[in-house]
Amino acid sequence: MRYLLLVITLFTSFCSFSQDRVFSGRVMDKDKKEGIPFCVVKVKDRNEGVYTDEDGRFSFTANPDSAKAFIFYSLGFAKREITADQFTKDSMIIDMQKEATNLKEVVVTAETGKLKKRYLGKRKLRHISDCYQKYGEEDAVFLHADRINKNILKEIFVFITKEGVPDTKFRIHVYEQDPATHLPARELTDSNLIVHASKGNEWVKVDMSSKRIPVSGGVYISVEWIAGHGNNEQALTSSKHAEITDHNGQVLGLARNYGVPYMAHRSSFHTEWKSNIEYGLNPAFCPMIYGTYTYRKK
Repeated sequence: MRYLLLVITLFTSFCSFSQDRVFSGRVMDKDKKEGIPFCVVKVKDRNEGVYTDEDGRFSFTANPDSAKAFIFYSLGFAKREITADQFTKDSMIIDMQKEATNLKEVVVTAETGKLKKRYLGKRKLRHISDCYQKYGEEDAVFLHADRINKNILKEIFVFITKEGVPDTKFRIHVYEQDPATHLPARELTDSNLIVHASKGNEWVKVDMSSKRIPVSGGVYISVEWIAGHGNNEQALTSSKHAEITDHNGQVLGLARNYGVPYMAHRSSFHTEWKSNIEYGLNPAFCPMIYGTYTYRKK
C-alpha cells in the first residue's frame, strides 16, 4: 500500500510538472516591422512576467491552468491581450499598434524673455549607500520645481554605482504626482527611455528636451530594473554585503535625505505603488536622481 501511494504521488507530481509549458515569441511594431525591446509580458491578474530582449523576443515558462492569458504593453503602444490557447507550439509573433500620446499639448509660441535653467532636486549629492533591486522592480522619487508657468523638463541624471553590472540597461519614467496619495500617478513619458552606465560610479545623463514634458510644481522620476529576459534571472551577490545575494543588474546610488519627502516603490510586475515608509524602508535614504528644467524669465 505504501508503494502504491508513492507511485500515485510521483505520478501526480509528474502530471503537474508536465503541465508547464514554454510560451515564446517576438513582440513587433506593427508599422515598422521591428522588434520592441524591453516590452512587458505579464500574466493577466498575476504579478508574474518577463521583458522582451533587445530584439523583442521573449520566453516564459508557466502553467496554463494558472496563466490563462498574457498582457503585452510598452510605452507608446496600445496594450494587447493574448490567451494561452492562442499560442502555437512554436514561436508566436505579437503585433503592437502605436497609440497617440495622451499628454497635454504644450503650445510653443514666440515667447519673450531669457531662457533660464533650474534644478529638480539637488545636484550635489554624496553617495553613501546602494539600492539593490530585482528584475522588474521600480523606484521613484518626487522632485520639486518652483511653481513657474511653462516649466519644461530638460535633463535627468541618475547615479549608478560600480556594484553589480553597471552597463546593464535600465528604463527611466516620469510621472505626475497624485494629489491625494502623493504617489506616482499618470505617466508623462510616451516612449521607451532605455539607458545605461559605462563603468559605474557615474552620473548617467538623459536628454529630455525633445519630449516637452511639463514639470509644473514637480514630477516623479523613476528607475525600472529591466536586466535580461526569461524566468530565471542571474542572481548577483554584493561585493560589499555578503548577505545581499539576489539583486540583478545595475545598482542605484543612495544619498542622505536631501529634502525630498516623497519616495515610492513598485514590486516586480505590480501595478500599484507604495511609499517607502509603507515598505518599512528608511526615509533618510533617497535615490540619487535629479533633473533640470527650463523656463523663461521676463
